[in-house]
Amino acid sequence: MKFRTELNIPESDRKITHFRPLLGIGSCFVDSIGDKLEEAKFQNLSNPFGTLFHPLAIENALARILSLTKYTQEEIFKYGELYFSWDHHTSFSHISIEATLDKINSELEYANDFVQKAEVFLLTFGTAWVYKIKEMGLFVANCHKVPNSNFDKYLLDDKQIQASLKNCFNLIQDINPNAQIIATVSPVRHIKDGIVENNISKSKLVSNLFDVAMRYENVEYFPAYEIMMDDLRDYRFYKPDLVHPTDRAIDYIWEKFSNTYFDAETFDKMKIAQKIGMALAHRPLNSQTTSYKEFLYKTRKHIESIENLFPPNSFLTEKLTLQKLMRNAD
Repeated sequence: MKFRTELNIPESDRKITHFRPLLGIGSCFVDSIGDKLEEAKFQNLSNPFGTLFHPLAIENALARILSLTKYTQEEIFKYGELYFSWDHHTSFSHISIEATLDKINSELEYANDFVQKAEVFLLTFGTAWVYKIKEMGLFVANCHKVPNSNFDKYLLDDKQIQASLKNCFNLIQDINPNAQIIATVSPVRHIKDGIVENNISKSKLVSNLFDVAMRYENVEYFPAYEIMMDDLRDYRFYKPDLVHPTDRAIDYIWEKFSNTYFDAETFDKMKIAQKIGMALAHRPLNSQTTSYKEFLYKTRKHIESIENLFPPNSFLTEKLTLQKLMRNAD
């Protein structure tokens, strides 16, 4: 007897390796996958504008990154005590306009530098609902808890969604014609819009994304949303808010992602990185013992022996941590 419908996802012909830099932009699913990539020592940059949800916001972020169009003080606004950008997540907000602008443009410069070498792009679309601020006629990426009365709410139609998706893919191809683009619909439920409204939104994204992706040879659709909805079809895989996937669910989707895009050599490297991470997480009963000092020394030598298998400076943080631990053990 079968009690669940598991998705069997074909392996991609284009594998992601540690030496193929990956840029992720979109919903918090990008951050979840980005954290996994970071732990496994891939060259990865996730959400340089912070979490973004709808296609227009992702398109705008890509355009600003690729053109290196820096933000000016005229594009920074104040609500309450904080300054913010309508294009960015609230994590960029600060009590100083200079600090806000500096953080935004620093991330923009870093993203522009990273994108020059990026070979893989992960785009995750969360909703087709958008908010336009009445005063400016501007579609915003984040409402920053400004009262709803300041916005008009719209559901993007099929033409708008398809046009934005095409722009996203074309922008990426302009800078790297051979880029591998992985497009997904976020498994996070946007039930603040309403359950029916969320389902309408997700269906529009899935339908249009699948349609547009079929027209591009280098765009692949990864079914993150379908894994959550049809494979992990149970509330035990949601956090208490009943919206976000649990860590266990993310691990499962990551496993599916890994089996689709990684080869045997990459899996071996991931195991090496995990082993080093576990070693550094070890805390002895007594850090002054000879055995612990030997353990730290062997861990350092192990890192030195495998560093050439990974991109430069992949284990810089670990080496600095080891130096500190070894000083404390003396």
